[in-house]
Amino acid sequence: MYRYCFLSIVVLFLTVTPVTWAQQGRNTGQGSSQSASGPPVAAAQVSEQFHTVSVGGRLQPKSRIVHRTFNAGIIRSVAVEEGDFVEEGRELFSSGRKDDMEKRYEPFVVTARISGWVSEVLIQTDDETEDAEPAVVIIGTEGYVLDAYISDKDASKVQLGQQVTARTAGGDEIRGVLANRSQEPDYNTGLFTLTFHFSDRQQGHIGEFVIIDLPVDRAKGIFVRREIVTRRYGKYFLWVVTGAQELEAREVVLGPVYRDLVRIDQGLQTGDRYLTRLTGREKEGMKINAPGT
Repeated sequence: MYRYCFLSIVVLFLTVTPVTWAQQGRNTGQGSSQSASGPPVAAAQVSEQFHTVSVGGRLQPKSRIVHRTFNAGIIRSVAVEEGDFVEEGRELFSSGRKDDMEKRYEPFVVTARISGWVSEVLIQTDDETEDAEPAVVIIGTEGYVLDAYISDKDASKVQLGQQVTARTAGGDEIRGVLANRSQEPDYNTGLFTLTFHFSDRQQGHIGEFVIIDLPVDRAKGIFVRREIVTRRYGKYFLWVVTGAQELEAREVVLGPVYRDLVRIDQGLQTGDRYLTRLTGREKEGMKINAPGT
């Protein structure tokens, strides 16, 4: 009876082992492959990794023109209301001289300098105004601009012209570009100003607060998940698959860490195959069924 139980356990172990390999081979990352009965294996390849820093700000119109009175006088007419869309050149308001009670002189007409939406109307008919007094504000339709702030530590690591994705509070995404970085920081805070540009044909609206994750500390090399690197006697090893389909515990030198990945600076070459999941039963020289990747 005992002999029967022992044989049953051995058979069960041999049956379960390849299934365990297959289950642990799922979601193995770039370049990974496996057979139905073999362990998950990946071919080493060069990639670029980076850390990110988050910045935020509110979307503003890319252009905002304040149309002012030409000289001191009286507002004769107002041709627009807040919320109107106007084309460039359309009449906004007109004004006349204060002493022209009989309206003998033609009023001076102020027209829109850009196409866009009327944001504010600060005057009414018959108002007396001074020279260069704000009257009508128009915001353009070219898109949005956003100013955000970044520490002096990270300011030099961002790339002007890089494409960015901003996230709104509602989960929408809008895509834009990092257009400018201030040449000097605010010397009180040490923060530099970043300016982003976004087109207007996207989700999002003026005044909305958005978050942008900017890549910094970029690095290229061969990266693997930290969890598959083993440590023995102060040294680090990867389980590499040789051309003879055998496992080899190869010593490697680690570089910088990026989230759950670590760069292999020595010991692994492009194209070398390595295990991407470990079971704890790996042994030097163990034969495995790992097809080429």
